[in-house]
Amino acid sequence: MLLIVLVAVGIALRPRRFWEPLALGAAVLLPWWASLAGIGIVMWIARRDQRMDPYQEVAYLQAISAELRSGRSLRHALVEAAVRAPGLDLAHVTRLARSGRPMKEVARSACEALPGTGRLTAAAMRIGAESGGQVASAFATLSGIQADRIELARETRAAGATARASVAVLTAVPVCGLGLALATDSLAELMAMGWIGPILVGIGSLLLVSGAAVTLALGRRLS
Repeated sequence: MLLIVLVAVGIALRPRRFWEPLALGAAVLLPWWASLAGIGIVMWIARRDQRMDPYQEVAYLQAISAELRSGRSLRHALVEAAVRAPGLDLAHVTRLARSGRPMKEVARSACEALPGTGRLTAAAMRIGAESGGQVASAFATLSGIQADRIELARETRAAGATARASVAVLTAVPVCGLGLALATDSLAELMAMGWIGPILVGIGSLLLVSGAAVTLALGRRLS
């Protein structure tokens, strides 16, 4: 069963580095708790690598503005600008724009495809289509707004890095200590104390895990 799970996880992750399948295969030779930790780390790294570049949206909006300033129509600008942002899922937007669908449908699709400025971009598309006016400056302004948001978010994460590290330590150390104690049978003597032993272990584990969860929640709110 473990081998089947590892094969399924390996296919789902589609690893691009040689050590990722090795880390999954090493779980066969490790204890169950170390296997789960290794698989979790590999999946976290894979998900981190798949995160979209936030500046893709900025490049897309800047490309639309440049195409409009060069005299292209809004539909043509939407199609050509998609090349500048391969990380965004703009296939539906491009298909609707090429097929001549109403701009309301194109704007609705763009609103879903752009996580940062979707609603503002959709509004600019509808205004440009209905009024026929020049909206190149509007898209340039939206790209500047998105760039400022990204920089502000990075500064916020940098400012809260120390707080997050402290929270991680206060959360992980007790939980890891409890897991290590369970894995090495350090609580065997306490569990052998009749019916009172498991009750004490259960209450202590519940208090420890709930305290770690509260610490993590407070740390996220503060950071």
